[in-house]
Amino acid sequence: MSEEKKVVQTTGESPQELKRGIKGWQVAFIGLGGVIGSCYFLGVGWCIQVMGPAVFLAFAVVGVIVFGLMIAYAELLVNLPRKGTFVAYTNEFLGPTMSVGMGWSFWFNWVCYVPSEAIAVSYILQELTGNNSSIAYVAFAVGALAAITIINLCSVDVFAKIESGLAITKVIVIILFILLAFGIWVGIWGNPEGAAVKAVEDGFKGLGVNFGSGSIYHDIFPNGFSVVLIMMVVVLVTFQGTEIVGLAAAESQNPDKSVPKACRSVTYRIVGLYLVPILLVLLVLPTEFATDATPVFSDIAKAYGFEFFGIIFLAVVLVAAFSCANTGFYGTVRCMYGLSVEGLAPKFLSKLSKNAAPQRTVLFTLAFMWIVLILGLVSELTGFLSNLYGSLLSMSGFTGTLAWVGIIASQKRFRARLKKRGYDADSCLKARVSKGLSWVPWFAMIAQLIFLIMLAFGDILDPSGDAGGGIVIFSIATAAVVIPMIVYQIAKAKGKAGKISSLGADEKTFDETFPDLTK
Repeated sequence: MSEEKKVVQTTGESPQELKRGIKGWQVAFIGLGGVIGSCYFLGVGWCIQVMGPAVFLAFAVVGVIVFGLMIAYAELLVNLPRKGTFVAYTNEFLGPTMSVGMGWSFWFNWVCYVPSEAIAVSYILQELTGNNSSIAYVAFAVGALAAITIINLCSVDVFAKIESGLAITKVIVIILFILLAFGIWVGIWGNPEGAAVKAVEDGFKGLGVNFGSGSIYHDIFPNGFSVVLIMMVVVLVTFQGTEIVGLAAAESQNPDKSVPKACRSVTYRIVGLYLVPILLVLLVLPTEFATDATPVFSDIAKAYGFEFFGIIFLAVVLVAAFSCANTGFYGTVRCMYGLSVEGLAPKFLSKLSKNAAPQRTVLFTLAFMWIVLILGLVSELTGFLSNLYGSLLSMSGFTGTLAWVGIIASQKRFRARLKKRGYDADSCLKARVSKGLSWVPWFAMIAQLIFLIMLAFGDILDPSGDAGGGIVIFSIATAAVVIPMIVYQIAKAKGKAGKISSLGADEKTFDETFPDLTK
C-alpha cells in the first residue's frame, strides 16, 4: 500500500496528503497508551470502594464489550478502508446527522478527559514534591497540558516514538505489581502494616481478605447490585481510548496487516492487564480501604512494607496520566479532522500543514481544552466544584461510550447492506467477525446503552450519592451530542452544510467495493 494517503478537499485546492509515520508495532502500543491512564490507577480505587469485589465482574463484562468493539471495528477498517476515524463509517452507514452527534461527542469526550489527566498529573506531582499549595496545583496542571501541546504540534512520527515508549513503561510497571501482589498473596514476602495487619489477622487464609464471610452475595456485592450497574460507565472510562488503534491506522505504514493484529492483541492485553491486577488487589487489600485519592497499587505496596515500590507505583500514575492525555489529544484531533473532510465540521479544519499534519485542528481542539482546564481550575479553587477530576471523568465516560455504540452500529449496518446486495459476509470479507462471535458486538452495543440509561437514573437508584451526579452529567453530555446535530440541520436547511468528498486515491465507496449482485 502507498506510504501516503491522499484526501480530496472540496475547496478546489490540490490534494493534500496525510503523512504515514507510525510503525505497525507502535499502533498497538498507542492503543494501550490511550487506555492505561490515571483512571486505571485512581479511578479503579474508587470503583473498588463503591462496588466491592463485584468490580472484577464489572471489568470482565467491559472486557467483553471491548472485544466486541475491536472485532467490529477491524472488520470495517480492513474491508472498507478509510482514514481510520470512525466518523467515516458512522457518516456512511448511520447518516450525516447521527455522525455529527457521535463525532462531536467523541471530540467533547477527549476535550474533557485530557484536562482531567492534566489535573491528575498535578495531583501526583504535589504528592511527590510535598507542595500542596494552590499555586503548585495550578502550575503543575498547566505545565502538563503545555507539554502535551508541544508534543502534538510535532510530526506524527515524534508522537509515535514518545507515546509507544510511555506505553511500554506502564506495561512493565503493571507486570511488576502483578509479581509483587502475587508474592504477597501466597505469603512469599510482605510485612503487613496498619489496615493490612487487621485484614490478614481477620481473614487471610488463601481466599483473600475480602472473602469468607459465609455469604457469597454479600462477599461479591457488599453495597448491592444496582450500584454496580450505575458505576459501569465509570468502568468504561478506564477502557476508553481503545478506538485510538483505528484512528492511528490512518497513519500506519501497513494498515491492512497491522490493524487486525493490533485490534486483537490490544484486546487480549487490556483484559490481562486489568483483570489479573484487579483480582490480586481484591485478594490482598480490603475494599473499604480503597480510594481515588491515591493509587491503589501504591497503597498496597506501602501497606505491606514496600515503600520503594509504593513510590514507583505512585510515579507511574504521572506517566500514565500524561501518556493517556497525549494519546487522547492525538485521537480527538484526528476525529475532528475526519469530521471536517466528511463535511460535518468547518472546512478550514481539514487543511494540513507543510509537514502533513492537521495543525489547524490541533490548535482548535487545544483552545477548547485550555478553556475547560482554566474554567475548571477557577471553579474548583472558588468552591463551585468539589471534585473537578471526577466530574470530567464522568462526562467523558458518557460521551465516549456513544462513539463505541456508533462504531458497532456502523458495522451492523455494513453487514445488513452486504446481505441486501447478495453477499455472504463469511466468504467475501477479508477480516470478519466469525459466526460464533457475532453475538459479541450485539451484546457490547446493547450493554453500553443500558449502562448509559442507568447512569441517567443513578441519583434515583442510589440516593446516597456515592455514584451520583448522573442526571446532571446525562443532561450536559446529551446537550453535547444534540446541539451539534441541531446546528448541522440548520446549516443543511440553509444550504451551508459541507459536501462530502473525502475519499483518498486508494479508497473506494461501499457501492464501488461491493456492487449489487441482485441486479
